[in-house]
Amino acid sequence: MIPDERRTQILTALHAKGYASVEELAKTVYVSIPTIRRDLIIMEKDGQIRRTHGGALYVSPDSGIPPLALRNQVHIEEKTKIGKMAASMIKEGQSIFIDSSSTGFYLVKSIPRDRQITVMTNGLAIAQAFDEHTHVHVEMTGGTYDSHHACMVGWEAASFINQRYADWFFVSGNTMDARHGITAYSSIDIPIKQAMAKNARKTVLLMDHSKMDQVSYYQIFEWKDIDILVTDREVSSSLQKACYENHVQIKTNES
Repeated sequence: MIPDERRTQILTALHAKGYASVEELAKTVYVSIPTIRRDLIIMEKDGQIRRTHGGALYVSPDSGIPPLALRNQVHIEEKTKIGKMAASMIKEGQSIFIDSSSTGFYLVKSIPRDRQITVMTNGLAIAQAFDEHTHVHVEMTGGTYDSHHACMVGWEAASFINQRYADWFFVSGNTMDARHGITAYSSIDIPIKQAMAKNARKTVLLMDHSKMDQVSYYQIFEWKDIDILVTDREVSSSLQKACYENHVQIKTNES
């Protein structure tokens, strides 16, 4: 099989499933794991897929980031750990902002159902995840609905946020590194995240290890904008240095 045919089969498999591990793809196209990894590197450079730790995600042609429904199925164990650590920070009666992100979704799943809090989000899946939380008051921002990311965006959303204040803002991004801070593939919801951070007492970054020491096109925040980083593994020495210099507390399973 020539490389182009093989990569077409890989793309077809990812399009059908949304996500597949390297091992699954190797079995699908009957080649070695190193060959699959080389193909994925080339396909990611072409913008066809996004590599993850141990696999790959299909990327929709109209966006540089896969849909939220697919991201919810990747790194579940890591996001669950992060969600539990973040949820332990929320106290009775507090108000919180949560951006539309897959890690934020796992935060909601870890909040006790009897906890009485006020929540504002621009994410449809985040709001719906509170359906069984009888003591939670949930508000969604106004704005324009982006079906690809399942969230509200636009100036109306930012205006809605500007009239609210929260104890905590829980936010995620696509990548982070010591020099460039927190970055994203798309700029569509960056003004929303920044408005939430401006009106929150503390901003908490929820990022798993697969996003470390990488840079995307758009900057969301500098490290000075973050108060706490919650992650599933020990961070690199360069990230530790950036956090220390900017007074960012790091919370991991090991800490």
